[in-house]
Parts: sequence; structure tokens; C-alpha cells
Amino acid sequence: MATTTVLTRKGREIFTGRMIGATPTQAEPKFLGWGIGAATAANSDVAPFQEAAEARVTGTSSQVTTTTTNDTYQVVGTLTSASSQTITEAFLGDSASKPQATTLSAAVASTSSTSISVASATGFPGSGNYNIQVDGEVMTVTGGQGTTTWTVTRGVNGSTAATHSSGATVTGGNPPGSTAVTNGSLLLHSTFTGLAFNNGDSLTATMQVSIS
Repeated sequence: MATTTVLTRKGREIFTGRMIGATPTQAEPKFLGWGIGAATAANSDVAPFQEAAEARVTGTSSQVTTTTTNDTYQVVGTLTSASSQTITEAFLGDSASKPQATTLSAAVASTSSTSISVASATGFPGSGNYNIQVDGEVMTVTGGQGTTTWTVTRGVNGSTAATHSSGATVTGGNPPGSTAVTNGSLLLHSTFTGLAFNNGDSLTATMQVSIS
């Protein structure tokens, strides 16, 4: 099974944030989810490509040894499918709840277009700049907050501007330095050859970050 697993740019910030203070304000990133998106994970990602309907699960975290004693942060959790579906991605975040998501109501046919139309703005910030993930591209919403037509800056956080189909999933997420999107911080993102699940099938996932 071909697999790409990355520690996101935001994930690096999450790790360093956990080091500060006796009671860090940065929540532990031990919440496991999965999705059905089609792109390939990159460290620029701020959200899963298309999170599946199932709730995130709280994983069991521990320190394990890869090369030197306790050099690896590990989270293990079991997800159970509520339908027949093909799972193509898994991830760790710092919230049990999902970030807000919607869909494109019109295709983005150009890599230079700075306006996109979405089906709904409900749940997204009503003011101020914030970031979204559409397929493998991250955009910053700079105008139209609270409406369904947004002005965007394309290909931010190290991602590349691309075209996108009508109906593509749009998910809020946070790059380093931002907390504008509620529940929008992603530590690890993994994509892989699709795994077919029937209703009731389960997967126990082990996700690790090794410090070397």
C-alpha cells in the first residue's frame, strides 16, 4: 500500500507549543480521524481533504522507542465505518470536533482566480482572514467573510494553486501562527491507496512522530 505521511507545518508549532509551561495551553493532538479525499498529503496541509462522516476518536498516546529510548510520540485508535466507503486518508488533530466544511458551488477553473463560490458560509469566521483547504491547495480568505463568495489568496502555506471541480470539499484549517478556524489544527496527515470498508468494519491505526 503506497503511503505518504507528513508532519504538517502546523504540527511543528503544536509540538513546540506543548513544551511551554507546566500546564501547556496547546491541547494534546491525540484525536484520530479518517477521510475519503483524493489528493496526496503534504506538510502544507491545514485540514483533511474530505473528512468522513464518522466522529473522531480519542486515541491512546504514549512514548515508544524507535532509535533511542522514548524518541517517538505514538497515538493508537480504532475507527469504525458507518457505511460502505473507501478510506484514503487518516490524520491526527488537537480537537475531538471537526472544523467547519462546505463545498464549492462552482468550479475553480483557473489557478490565478481570486474569487471562489461556496455552498454555505455557516460556521466559518464572519470576519478577519482565515485559511481553507481545497484538495491539495491551501487558500487564505481575505474578503467576503459571512457570504458565499470569497476573495482568496491562492497557494499559501507552501501549497500550489490548482484547478478544482464544483462540489469539491472546502475545509477550514490553521497554518502556523493562526487559530482563526475552530478545531482547525492538524498535526499529522497520511494518505494511502484506498481501503474498502463495509458498514461495521473497523481499523486500528497507529500514528507516530519520531524525533531524530
